[in-house]
Amino acid sequence: QAWHHHMALVMIATMFLAKERLAHRDTADLLSCRDLVEIMRHKLPLKIVTDEDLAASIANRHTRRRRAMDSAYRRQQEMLSASNCNAI
Repeated sequence: QAWHHHMALVMIATMFLAKERLAHRDTADLLSCRDLVEIMRHKLPLKIVTDEDLAASIANRHTRRRRAMDSAYRRQQEMLSASNCNAI
């Protein structure tokens, strides 16, 4: 399912880039996907400004990863318990 989610995001991003290039083809005929990525990097707000923000962002990501792993382990254990495979 993660692969399908990834591919959906890739297709949406590709569609956005194609639409932007078409919308600006008269004024910027050499506009590339790389140019659009640079524009977005410049225009979108940056959440990480200080070292403390970076540390908080990493800690938050680690917390989310740990919760996801714990949830996956619990689901796996429930499946094993339900199928009586844990006796092996």
